[in-house]
Amino acid sequence: MEKSKEIADYLDEQDPLKDFRSNFQIPTIGELKKQSDGEECDDNTEVIYLCTNSLGLPPKSTKENLEKVMESWRVLGVLSHTHGISPTEASDIEPKNILAEHIVGALPDEVAVMESLTSNIHTLLAAFYKPVGEKNKILIEKNAFPSDYYAVESQMHIRGVDKSSLIEIDLCPNGDYLTKWEIAEVITKNADKLALVWLPGVSYLTGQKLDIPFITRHVHEVAKCPTGFDLAHSVGNVEIKLHDWDVDFAAWCGYKYLCGSPGGCAGIFVHERHHMRNGEYAPTEKHTYGPEVTGWWGHRYSTRFQMTNIMEVEGGADSYRRSCPSMLLNSALTSSLRIFQKAGGMKTLVDKSTKLTNFFVTLLTTSPEAKELGLELISPASQNDRGSQISIKTKVDAEELYSRLIKRGVICDTRKPCYIRLAPFALYNSFNDVYIAANIIMEEIKMLSKS
Repeated sequence: MEKSKEIADYLDEQDPLKDFRSNFQIPTIGELKKQSDGEECDDNTEVIYLCTNSLGLPPKSTKENLEKVMESWRVLGVLSHTHGISPTEASDIEPKNILAEHIVGALPDEVAVMESLTSNIHTLLAAFYKPVGEKNKILIEKNAFPSDYYAVESQMHIRGVDKSSLIEIDLCPNGDYLTKWEIAEVITKNADKLALVWLPGVSYLTGQKLDIPFITRHVHEVAKCPTGFDLAHSVGNVEIKLHDWDVDFAAWCGYKYLCGSPGGCAGIFVHERHHMRNGEYAPTEKHTYGPEVTGWWGHRYSTRFQMTNIMEVEGGADSYRRSCPSMLLNSALTSSLRIFQKAGGMKTLVDKSTKLTNFFVTLLTTSPEAKELGLELISPASQNDRGSQISIKTKVDAEELYSRLIKRGVICDTRKPCYIRLAPFALYNSFNDVYIAANIIMEEIKMLSKS
């Protein structure tokens, strides 16, 4: 492993993003033990945080910016809606613009920053799921995350469509990934009955990255129905060009790779071809797709406070907004997005992420130590088919391994019975993080194997 250490040192020295780590608050082992177990510990070693696929770490600027917003609220009271630092009614404009230009590849009017992932999935399904007769089926990932499954199931129930009309596609049957052609075959087979396709951009279990433009194009050609994507594990992780890829709609959260705070503001994308014009009335039969579950913050700005109770929509994706935005949550999200913007957008991040995960995979699957322990990569082997997350199958109990790793300052997550998910993040993880973590993981697995 000595050669691997030299490689880690060299890659860290050449890393164009190495200084960005200083923008984030990395917890120490001592802080972690005190807060999680109540154990007094003066170990100031920073943890190796590999769990951004679940929750990103806070930027240092977040606390400072939140304090400024709080002071604005204190001094201005109700006037903080329209004045001061990040006034409430405009607090979603900057994050929306950064997301559109630098992260999701969209026009500004195609993005809205709003609410939470599950509520946004409901909002979009209500707009785009239009079952007619036997063309009433929805295609989703088998074992989809509950945010998706429950929303899809309930939207079908609202429309009186039986659950049997849900088609679940196993993206990784028997550990062998479906190719884009095999996914296309399932779509073609069910084309006459599909009313909607809703798939992940990246699978939360395995880290597999789907070919979004190919799938979207195929659905439009053969099934002639809308295609939407849950991008919770994609946004801030992989390169995305939603407008150019002709995606109909998408939703994502703001707390994973975007580091926008736990339960922070989420986002949606609606392609401009589905937009209602500023001032049009909603809901309406004039447009095939449009906001069905409306709220007053989707009303156009110029007449919003006239209180006419006549729903004249704001143009674009903003027409799907319902409630007044949170200047606090938007401040937290904006603090992080400014770092993405400063880093130059997703291409630079993905270039580093690819190197980080390739290095991790090499250490955990091809080294003599790894082979002896029988570690198995269940994420796609090709770097083109995955993002920052790699999932490893072990021969030991995942919960026991997780507990031991936490004590040694390696933060990842697990899935029963024997899987660990590792997600090095380009903005604050180093190649030495990966090197050290790989060694600790193998050491602890070896210890558990003997016990």
